[in-house]
Amino acid sequence: MNIFHLYKSKKYLGRIIVSFSILILLLLALFSSALYYNSEKIVLDMQREANKKVLSQIKFNVTYLNDVIQKLVTSLYYDNDVIPLMTATDNSDVFEMLRKRSRIDKFADYTPFIHSIIIYNANTDQFVWGGDPVLQDRDAPIYAALREMFKAGKPIPKLKMLPMSLDGQEGGKADFFSIFNYDSIVYQPGQSAFILNIKPQWLFDNIKLINQLAWEENENVFIMSDDGSVITPDTDTPELTGDFRQAIMDRIDAATRADDGSGAFNYSISDKKKIVNYLNTGINGWTLVSIQPYETLVKKAESLKNTSIVLTLIFVLLSLLTILGVSHRLYRPLGKLVSFIRGDAGGEAETEPPGGDELTYMSSVYEQTIQRLKAARSEQHTTRSIVRSYYIRKIVTDSQALSREQLLEWIQQHKLAMNPAGPYMLSVMKLDGSTDSANSGDEKERSLLHFAIANIAQEMLSRTYLCEAVEMKSEHLVAVISTRDEAELTETGVRGVMSQIQDAIARMYRVKFSAALGEVIADYAPLHDQYLGCLQLLRYKLVYGGQSILVPSMIKENASQTEASLPPELEKKLMESMKSLQPEAFRKTLDRIFEYISTLNYDYMVYMALHVFILMKNGIKEMNDNRIVPVTIQMSDIDRKIMDSDSLEGMKNILLDVYREINVNKKNPEQERNEILVETVKAVIEQNYSDISLSLQKIGDVMKLSPDYIGKLFKKQLGIAVSEYINEVRLRQAVLYLEEDNYTINELIDKIGFGTRSNFFRLFKNKYGTTPKDYRIKNSLSVDK
Repeated sequence: MNIFHLYKSKKYLGRIIVSFSILILLLLALFSSALYYNSEKIVLDMQREANKKVLSQIKFNVTYLNDVIQKLVTSLYYDNDVIPLMTATDNSDVFEMLRKRSRIDKFADYTPFIHSIIIYNANTDQFVWGGDPVLQDRDAPIYAALREMFKAGKPIPKLKMLPMSLDGQEGGKADFFSIFNYDSIVYQPGQSAFILNIKPQWLFDNIKLINQLAWEENENVFIMSDDGSVITPDTDTPELTGDFRQAIMDRIDAATRADDGSGAFNYSISDKKKIVNYLNTGINGWTLVSIQPYETLVKKAESLKNTSIVLTLIFVLLSLLTILGVSHRLYRPLGKLVSFIRGDAGGEAETEPPGGDELTYMSSVYEQTIQRLKAARSEQHTTRSIVRSYYIRKIVTDSQALSREQLLEWIQQHKLAMNPAGPYMLSVMKLDGSTDSANSGDEKERSLLHFAIANIAQEMLSRTYLCEAVEMKSEHLVAVISTRDEAELTETGVRGVMSQIQDAIARMYRVKFSAALGEVIADYAPLHDQYLGCLQLLRYKLVYGGQSILVPSMIKENASQTEASLPPELEKKLMESMKSLQPEAFRKTLDRIFEYISTLNYDYMVYMALHVFILMKNGIKEMNDNRIVPVTIQMSDIDRKIMDSDSLEGMKNILLDVYREINVNKKNPEQERNEILVETVKAVIEQNYSDISLSLQKIGDVMKLSPDYIGKLFKKQLGIAVSEYINEVRLRQAVLYLEEDNYTINELIDKIGFGTRSNFFRLFKNKYGTTPKDYRIKNSLSVDK
């Protein structure tokens, strides 16, 4: 019960134990299952591989022997003692022949793996032998068999081992291996031949030894020729059954066609399964064959299965004990840490794990700690950034009063990307756009844009140079550029990078900025002068427009101009083209004027643009002095627009807009005459509204024009009839009398020209919604209040 309570209070420890246990059990189950179900296949594959290795070793021995024997046969065939024996005739020296035969006999006796040497002399049809005494009898069966082979004309393999028995039979039981050699490629009857007989014991003894070791498992290894016969020195070797022999030969043929020469298969004989391995030796069509009962492997597989089950159970018990020990050791640091946090929470975190899960509790405490740490780091980073920006501004603005020791100290202390030894270049950057629009924009957004430009500029310049970028207090940025050891600081190089920065900012933020570059200076002291010079230089973006990169050489001519006055001929052409309303001439003259302004000192540029505007105002005044209906143009804020414009091109467009407005507002003669006529009618009505007989007819008589013409023109211009306008003027005057004078209603009617009292009351009430008397009373009450 105490153990259950222990693991219940330490849920994470329990999870570790359960997780490890499940993992180990799953792995053991998978491994044991795979081993159990594949044990038979594993044992079979291992046995086949072992059999293949044994057969490969035997093949190596056979191949090695074959090579040695072929070389030996070739050597002996051309020996000086052998050649006379093969070519001797009946008249040859008998004693010499006996001496040579004696040498061959000794050679065969002294060579351990040679059984005997037989020389067939076709001239005498006799055999000369050496070696094993069993061949002393000239009537031995082997000689008869050989003589029959030589005379029968059958193919006799050259330099190949043929199994031979002493009774003269080929194949089957082999008392020795015979190797034939003769002159021609294919043996022809009547040719002499050299025959070397090799003892088979070295090979068969090896096979016998393997079979004796393996007979405990009923395994047998033997050599099979290409006709299916078993080559063996024993007479009691059991013959293979016909089907089994044919199955082996079919597999050997298939492997030979596939250029493999080796393989293995299972075969059943009388319900007894056999494992067969075979390997082609590549010599005389011989194949090494290994046969093994399948039940032997089954016993091994069953033994392996039982062993794996026992080992698995033992390993499970040991694993569970190990898991308990390892889990407790792994949990110990975590348990100590949880206990420490519980005791040191200080009210800022939960003192107990939620749901008893220690890891969740630790994660919660860690998250709270990280949040507080991030807040502290953010505050520290902000403070550090502010301090760095302050010192960069100090270097720029107070460079002349700054000692080299102070500069080195600030660079090292605040890790500034500046080379104390120089050289330096200063760049001032400012967002394009008028001052008012910049000031009226979102302060936070503009600050973010400045931050982005400073970071991107510093990053891109730092790829080649050392650079520190900082926002100044007057709406612009400053970049202090110094050289690295391997880079050269040049105006061309910095301009190229600055152009890339402008493109990047325009692409990412859809805003543009202009930059002014100072000259390359060798020391830090002139940085302040360079800063002031860049500010002056930046003002000349008025000439070059937005997103420009300005350098001192671009304004050298402008800076040399100390006075300015607009050429009189340009003033004259401007006034003439404006008064005569010649748009193309006016535009060309204005282009020449602003081309001249672009060569001036900045201090005179805005002044000269305003001067042009004043000339245009004077021109408009002169035009209106000679016109009955003046040209009306709203020009109260034109001067402010000119001063706020950030380019000469913008100023020129403002003046062109003024000129276009003049063209739009200037009316044609007929329209002007009509307006004059209407204004005259209105003036007549204003002066004679008190005349009770005032009418359209009377106005026509006064103006000597047709009443119908006047009435149609007046209604077309103002939208009301002349009679309606007369009543409007009289009612407007009646209101003034009601508000300011003490006339009676009848007196008022007479003074404003209404013929009848009822007509006046009806029109007054329709317009103002009340009677004249009530209107006067309400007005008096409102005045008293």
